[in-house]
Amino acid sequence: MTRLILIAAALAATAAWPRGTDTNSETVQHPPRPARANPGKLVSLPGGIFSMGAPRPSPADQRPVHQRAVSSFQIEATSVTNAQFAKFVAATSHITTAERRGSSRVFVPNARAWRVVTGAAWQTPKGPGSSIAGREDYPVVHVSWYDASAYAAWAGRRLPTEAEYEYAARDGRVDCPYPWGRELMPSGNHQDQTGQAPRWLANGWQGWFPQADTAEDGYAGLSPVGAFPATRRGLYDITGNVWCWCQDAYDPQSYAKATPHNTSKKSGPTAKSQQPTAFVSEQRVRRGGSWLSAANYGDALVVSYRDHAPPEETTNHTGFRCAK
Repeated sequence: MTRLILIAAALAATAAWPRGTDTNSETVQHPPRPARANPGKLVSLPGGIFSMGAPRPSPADQRPVHQRAVSSFQIEATSVTNAQFAKFVAATSHITTAERRGSSRVFVPNARAWRVVTGAAWQTPKGPGSSIAGREDYPVVHVSWYDASAYAAWAGRRLPTEAEYEYAARDGRVDCPYPWGRELMPSGNHQDQTGQAPRWLANGWQGWFPQADTAEDGYAGLSPVGAFPATRRGLYDITGNVWCWCQDAYDPQSYAKATPHNTSKKSGPTAKSQQPTAFVSEQRVRRGGSWLSAANYGDALVVSYRDHAPPEETTNHTGFRCAK
C-alpha cells in the first residue's frame, strides 16, 4: 500500500512541479532552460555509414576506428524520466532490481566515494528519507538493464544498440569528440534558444574528480532532462547527466573484430522483460557519460567512450532512453 501511495504521489506532482528547481542538489545558479524537451518523443534518424570509435591514445576497447552501418531508426529525445517510469510501474506493478535487492550504489560527493546504500532505489535515490518529489522530469536512476528492458518492452520500444547510440551522439559530424564539435566548451559559436552562448553544453563534473565538483555547468548532481541545448537533430543529454543502458553485451574486442554491417538489427542478447532469479555476470554496454564524468577521469563525455556494467547493477548515475 505504501508503495502505491508513493507512485500516485509521484504522478500527481508532475504537473505542479516548479520548472528549473533542484530541491535535492546543492544550491547553484542554474543556466536558462531551453524549450521543453518533450520526454518520450521519438526523433527519426536517417541510416548511414559512420566512423565508429576513436584513434590512439584512446582506451583499447575504443579502437580501431572502423566503418559501421546503421539503418534508419528512432531514438527518444531524452532519457526516461521519473514521471514516465512511475506510469510504467503503476501500470505493471514492476519491482525494480534495487527494490528486490534492498540496496543500490550511490556516489556521495561529500564522502568522495561510492556507497552501497540500503533502501536506495528509483523513488528514494539517496536512500530512506529521500524522494523524487519535485524531480519528476529528472532522469530515472537506480534502474538495472533488466528494468530498462522491461520498460522498453512495455512502451513498445527497445534499448538502442551501441552503434545506434554513438551514431546518434555524433549528430552527423565527422571526427568530432563531442556532439556539438571539437571543443568541450565552444567559444561562443553555439547559441541556445535564449540567444546566449552557454559555457557548458552537457552535465558533467567540473573540477578534479572526486575531490570537488565546482558545478560550473549549473548543477551539482543530476539535472532535469533538457536542461542543456539539444543536438542539431533534437536529442537532449545524449552525452552527460546519466549513463544510458544499451542493448548489447559488452565485448572489449568487438571493434578489432568488427566488419561493416547493419546494426539496426538487434545485436547482443534479446531484451527480456522478466528478471532472472539468479543474476548473470555478462556485462552490458552503457553509453553517454554522466554527471560524474570528469576530464581527469576518462573524459567520458566524448561520443566514442564505452562503459559497461553487470546487467543487475543500479546506481544514481545510470538511466536509459529507448529506441524503435
